[in-house]
Amino acid sequence: MVVYRARRLIVWAGALLVLTGCGEKSTTTPPPPGPSTGNIIIDAEPDSLDGVWHLSGPADLAISGQGDSTLTGVASGEYVIRWDPIADWYSPFAQRRDLAAGGEIQFEGDYTLDNPFEGLEFGTDSTLEVVTWNLEHFAKNDIVTVDLVARAIVTLDADILALQEIEDSGYFRDLDDRLADWTGIRATSAAYRLNLAFFYRNNGDWEVDSIQEIFTNFSREFPRAPYVMEGRFKGVPVVIIDNHFKCCGNNVISEDPWDEETRRRDAGLLLDDHVRAHYAGRKVIIVGDLNDSLTDAPENNVFNVFLDDPGMWLFIDMAIAQGSSSGWSFPGRPSHLDHILIFAPLFAAWEGPDAEVSVVPLYQGLPGGWNGYDQDISDHLPVALKLIP
Repeated sequence: MVVYRARRLIVWAGALLVLTGCGEKSTTTPPPPGPSTGNIIIDAEPDSLDGVWHLSGPADLAISGQGDSTLTGVASGEYVIRWDPIADWYSPFAQRRDLAAGGEIQFEGDYTLDNPFEGLEFGTDSTLEVVTWNLEHFAKNDIVTVDLVARAIVTLDADILALQEIEDSGYFRDLDDRLADWTGIRATSAAYRLNLAFFYRNNGDWEVDSIQEIFTNFSREFPRAPYVMEGRFKGVPVVIIDNHFKCCGNNVISEDPWDEETRRRDAGLLLDDHVRAHYAGRKVIIVGDLNDSLTDAPENNVFNVFLDDPGMWLFIDMAIAQGSSSGWSFPGRPSHLDHILIFAPLFAAWEGPDAEVSVVPLYQGLPGGWNGYDQDISDHLPVALKLIP
C-alpha cells in the first residue's frame, strides 16, 4: 500500500482492477506480484514557504504535493522532482534519484534568496550580446543540466547564444520550454548528434531573418556544418556563424588531409572565402569551439588565414588567449579554445565604449565550484561579446 503524507497532494496514475460478483468464482489468473518498493522523503526548506513540488517516476507516475512529505511503498526506479517558483525566491534545482527496491531516497529542495550565477549578468538594453558556449554532450547530467543552463541563460540575459554539442533533442526541447523569452533552434546534420544550436531573444531588438547550415557536404573540414543566423539588431543587418571545428591533434599541421590541424586550417580557409563571397561589406561574427589556440607559432597556427589579414579580420578574444590561464574557456587542460572573430565592418563597433568580451566564470557560485560545474554543465565556459553594431 502507498501512503502519501503531504499537504494538498494530487496523484495521477493508472490502475487496473479485476472485480467479480459476490459468491462467484473467478478463473482469472492472479496478477503477478507488484513491483519492488521503497520510500521517498521530500524535504522542502524553509518550511514556512510550503514549496510546491512535482514528482515523476516509473510507469508515467506523476505526483504533486506541497511542503515536507513522505511517500512509502512506491515502486523502485528513477524519479525526478521539480519545484514551482515562489516570488522573490530562487527555486531549487531539479533533481534526479534512483530508488532501489527496499531502499529510501531523499529530495532536498532548498529555496534560496541567492542565485548561483548572481553577479554574472551580461546583457543590456542598448547592446547586442552574442555568447558562444560548448555544452558538452548536452544534457550532461540530464534534467539537472537543463535547469542550470536555463538559469544561467536568464542571468546572462544575452540576445543570442550560439551553442555546440547539443546532443539530446528532448532535453533541448525541455530547455526551450523553460526559456519563454528566447527561441531555440537546433541543427540536425552533425555526426554523433553533436549538433549546433541557437537560442535568440524573441522580445527585444534582435529580429531573425534566416537560419541555415552551410558546407553540409564538407565533412572533412566541418564534421559539424556551420550554422548561420542572419538577422537585424535595431534594423542593422548582422550575420552570426556558429562553429564546432574538429578536435584533437598533435599541434602540427601536416600534409595529411585528415590531420586534425589540417582540417581546422582548411575549415578557416573555407569560411574566409565564404564570407568574402557572400557577405562582403556585411557585419559578420564567427563564433564557436574552434578547438585550437590563437597563440601557436605561425608555422602551425590553423588560424593564419585570419591572423595574417588584420585589415579584414580580428579575434576579439586574443587578449584572453594571451592572458592568464585562469581566464581561459577550457579550464580542464587548461587552454583557450572558444573564440569570437569579427569581420572588418564591425571594427568600429568593437572600438565603441560599450564593447566587451569575456569568459564568464559560471562555476564561481556553484556549491562544487569548477568540479560541480564540470559535472553538471560542461567542461567549457561561455565566451560572451557585447557591442552596438
